[in-house]
Amino acid sequence: MSINRVSNDDTRAHYTNRLLATSAAGAIVGGLYQSNQKNWLYKGTPSDTFVKAVSANLRKDLTSDELKESSKISRFIAKVIDPDVDMESLKPQIKDSKELSEAIKISKEETLDEALERVFSQPKDKARQELLNLQYKTTCDKKAGRTTSLKLLNDNFDASSKRLVKNPNTSERVFKMLKATAHKIQSKSIAIAAGITGLATGALYLVMTDAPGESK
Repeated sequence: MSINRVSNDDTRAHYTNRLLATSAAGAIVGGLYQSNQKNWLYKGTPSDTFVKAVSANLRKDLTSDELKESSKISRFIAKVIDPDVDMESLKPQIKDSKELSEAIKISKEETLDEALERVFSQPKDKARQELLNLQYKTTCDKKAGRTTSLKLLNDNFDASSKRLVKNPNTSERVFKMLKATAHKIQSKSIAIAAGITGLATGALYLVMTDAPGESK
């Protein structure tokens, strides 16, 4: 009766299988651990990543005209804040924006040219402050902004249970978007954690185990 010798190839195959199994087990453990963590929260409240993701999804609901108007308003405010801005260069931006053109008027009877003359004839600092206040009267730039996103999340978040709970004033469609966004962040975190844990476990196995053919 003959006994089959275990070849070096068999040993290497066994070693490789153990390494793959160890890495896979580590990935599963890492994924399971991460699945119990609410990665869309930070210190018990919606994270900044979650807020930004919600804002990005809200922007998808804006029409092309609303997106253009929102960009015009944002660029205008950025220039007003600039201490070195040429005040006269702001007039064309106001005229080019439907919302800013309406916001600068103090009454329906006042024309745009009259409003521009009234505001820009003031001292620079006072005119700048009045122009900054125009943002309070605009709407397109707020539909998908950080403040709107944060309020939406706070309205639909139960701090005691750390769960998303639909507010009566929130539509089903928007609430589904919030849940889907949280799920996407969670799934991405699980995948990353599983990958890192799998690699770390595999590396530990390599350190603790001599590869076939190695000699000390």
